[in-house]
Amino acid sequence: MMIDITDTEKHLYEIVANDLQEKIKEDYFGERGKIPNYLRLTEIYNVSMSTIKKAMKILNDQGVIVSRVGKGSFANKDYKPEAPSTKPYKTNKIGLLIRDLDGPYFSGIYKGLADQTDRFGKKLMVTVSRDFHQQEDSLVRMMLSHEIDGLVVTTRRKSIYGVRIYDELRKNNIPTVIIHDVYDSKLPTIDVDNYKGGCLAAEHLLKRSKKKLCAIMGEHGYKTDDMRLKGFLDTLKKHGVNPEQRCEIFRYSFSTEKTAFDEGYKIGRSLFIKNLDIDGVFLFNDLIAMGFQKALLEQNLKIPEDVAIIGFDNIDRCSEARVPLTTIDVPRYEIGKRAYEILRQSMRTGGVTISSENTIHLEPKLVVRDSA
Repeated sequence: MMIDITDTEKHLYEIVANDLQEKIKEDYFGERGKIPNYLRLTEIYNVSMSTIKKAMKILNDQGVIVSRVGKGSFANKDYKPEAPSTKPYKTNKIGLLIRDLDGPYFSGIYKGLADQTDRFGKKLMVTVSRDFHQQEDSLVRMMLSHEIDGLVVTTRRKSIYGVRIYDELRKNNIPTVIIHDVYDSKLPTIDVDNYKGGCLAAEHLLKRSKKKLCAIMGEHGYKTDDMRLKGFLDTLKKHGVNPEQRCEIFRYSFSTEKTAFDEGYKIGRSLFIKNLDIDGVFLFNDLIAMGFQKALLEQNLKIPEDVAIIGFDNIDRCSEARVPLTTIDVPRYEIGKRAYEILRQSMRTGGVTISSENTIHLEPKLVVRDSA
C-alpha cells in the first residue's frame, strides 16, 4: 500500500496505524497475527522508518499489538476496541473531500455547499483527492481524526461496494453524502440525472442527423458514463434507430478536469470523423468537447454544418468556445446546496445515514448554442 497524500508527514504515522489496525481486525496477518518487520512496513507503505516506529508505538500503547523480544510484533488476540460512539458530533465542522477544486465542474458544487455551511454557521474543511483512491481513503481518515459533524465526498471509483472506508462511515453512523453517482453505494447520493442527460443529447442530435452519430464516454464501469451512454442509446432505439448500424461508440480512460481539453483534442485528431461518416457527436463533458471541437476545426470541418457537437455540464466557458457549445446543463450549485440539506437532516438524527433509496437525481436541461 502506498500512502500518497499532500499533507505533512506528522499525519502519516496515524494513517499507517489506522490501516494496520483495520488489517488486524480482519485477520489480515493470519492465525499467528505476525506483523511484518519495520523495514518491510516501510516498503509496503512507502514511508520513512520513523513513521513506522511512531505508528507501531501507537498500536503498542493502545494494546492492539504486543511485541515479543527476538520474535517481532503480533496482533493482540485479547484486544477489545471500544464500541464506536453514536453521539452526534458537536465540532461545528463539515468535511468536503473533492476530486478537483480548480476545475469548473467541482468548483460550482463547492460554492453551493460553502454558501450553505456559511448560512448555518459551520466551518468547511476542504481536501482534494485528485482521483487517487489511496489518497482518498487517507484523507477521509485524517478528516475523521480531527472530528467533524458530517462529510461530503466525491469519488471517481467505479464502485464503492466493499471499500472499507465507506463501510466504516456507514457502520459508525458518520453522516456522509456522496456527490457523484456511483454503483453499489449504501450512502446517500446526489447527482444530476445522467440518464436523462443522455436522452436529451440524443433527441437533439437526431433532429438534424442524416448520417451516423457518435458517443464518446469514459471507460465502462463508471456509473455517470454508463448512464449517459445508456440514455443516449435508449433514445436512439425509441426513435427506431439501430445503434449498431448508426452509432459509433468510443470509450476512453479520462483523467482530471485539468487534462480534459487536451484529451478531447487528441481524440479529435485521431478519430478522422469525416471518414467515419459521422455528423453528430455527444461527448462526456464540456472540456473534452471543446478540445474535440478545436481538433475538428483544424481539419477544416464546419461546426455544426459538417458535424454537430454536444457536451455535458454547461460550464461557463461553453459560451466562449470558438463555436459556442451546445450542452447538457448540470445544476452544480444546487447539487452542493442539496448535499448539505441531506447532510443536515442526517446530523439532526444523531448521525444515522439516510437510505440510498432516497438518492436524489436532479433534472438536467439542454442548452442550445451554435455547435448543434
